[in-house]
Amino acid sequence: MLEGQPMSREKILSTLRTSLTSSRLWLEAEAAKAPRDPPPYVLPPADDLPAQFAAELTKLEGNAYLVADEEEALETIARLLDERAARQAVAWDLGQIGLPGLAALLAQRGVAVLDAGVRGEGRKERLQALEPAPVCLSGVACAIAESGSLALRHGPGRPRLASLLAPAHIAVVRADQLVRGLGEALARLREQHGAALFDETSNLTFISGPSRTADIEMTLSLGIHGPPELHVVLLTGAR
Repeated sequence: MLEGQPMSREKILSTLRTSLTSSRLWLEAEAAKAPRDPPPYVLPPADDLPAQFAAELTKLEGNAYLVADEEEALETIARLLDERAARQAVAWDLGQIGLPGLAALLAQRGVAVLDAGVRGEGRKERLQALEPAPVCLSGVACAIAESGSLALRHGPGRPRLASLLAPAHIAVVRADQLVRGLGEALARLREQHGAALFDETSNLTFISGPSRTADIEMTLSLGIHGPPELHVVLLTGAR
């Protein structure tokens, strides 16, 4: 090769392979020293996790409702449904949301729970039928206090569309589902599901506030890739 002439692709790759071969043992040793797990949390520990979660979610333009018991949770959800004149909702299986009385509440207000199964033939038509629903309803796998985030493990009875499609997402969270940070959330999911975490689904979603997108001029828009409203009903009392 003449001086100043660009190297061919094959020559570049050959040089990289030689370099990696000579330094592989050192690279593997350095990699082995690195911690494998994220820290359980980043911010200083908070005495009141529900209050911390609510404060962080509010900073993200989400809405948190700290309620004492299931009755107050149902009243809050009823108000949110009424404010949106909801007669349809895209939802998890109500049993997996884990709020007794929710099915009766929806029936009382004439809110139909739509089937969010959209796979296979007729997918486009099914999505169009779901589009008018003003509300999504879901539970969570856990919630992260220091970032105001929700972790949703999707699968049978827990469709992803129930946190994605409608303009308003209402999520029900229990106090014992709160963790301090992301590392603690991942550790809890591993503890609960182990190697089976993705057996039912390939999707684990973390939601931090309403959907938001900024263009190249940093103009922020809500609701471009998901709900512009996020409402979290957090039960602070014991089950």
